[in-house]
Amino acid sequence: MPNTRVASLFAVGPPRPAQMLGLVIVTVAVLWTVSSWCYYALVNGWSFESGYDDAPILFTGFYLVWSAVALALFRPLFSMHVTLRRIMGHIVALLPILLIYGAFVTLVLPLLPDVSEVRAPPNPPEFMFASAWYYLPKSADILFQQTLVAAMVLSAHRAGFRLRLISIGMAVMFGGFHLMLIFDGFTSLYVARFTIAAAIFGLVIPYLYLRTRYGFRWAYGLHWSFYAVDAAVTHVVLAVPPWMN
Repeated sequence: MPNTRVASLFAVGPPRPAQMLGLVIVTVAVLWTVSSWCYYALVNGWSFESGYDDAPILFTGFYLVWSAVALALFRPLFSMHVTLRRIMGHIVALLPILLIYGAFVTLVLPLLPDVSEVRAPPNPPEFMFASAWYYLPKSADILFQQTLVAAMVLSAHRAGFRLRLISIGMAVMFGGFHLMLIFDGFTSLYVARFTIAAAIFGLVIPYLYLRTRYGFRWAYGLHWSFYAVDAAVTHVVLAVPPWMN
């Protein structure tokens, strides 16, 4: 008889691995959709121009709460991976890396040329003109995203799918999701850049989670580093022309 005392979405009855995967994907979609709706509701309700930049502490807490909700819902999947010892190990290992990233956006990024409003696209993404504070809630946002990604990868693995098939599925899912940025008014170049990067990331991330000892650390660091590199390249490519100085 199943243990119904375990208070978790996936612990009410023992679903089959394939059913678990479907339930995980649906839950991820719901969490992502609802969190996005709540984010824009807060931004519009408080009349923020840039949520991450205008209220970094608020939205850092916002995504930390969503990360905790995801961890609670996916607890059976993470039971072997989310222990106090492992969590402390991740914190100890990632803290120096996050400090380096923080120093980069605080000290190095401001030394690069400013992005030109003339060269920027008509509907520029927030990071192009963001301050270093932007990357504090972004760090929590990445944590939330990686929690959702880990749930999908682990559930697909438990369902018996091979690593290659999981990688292809994640690449198609990631790439397809970012392809929809075109409907938000972003330029084709911007959408193509993020779609290609997301597809490549989708191919790599299952290997990190399933074949490396510290998959979460590698995945989180790789995810964060993309934003750091992309921001630096953007500041150089879209720099204010010399004749405007």
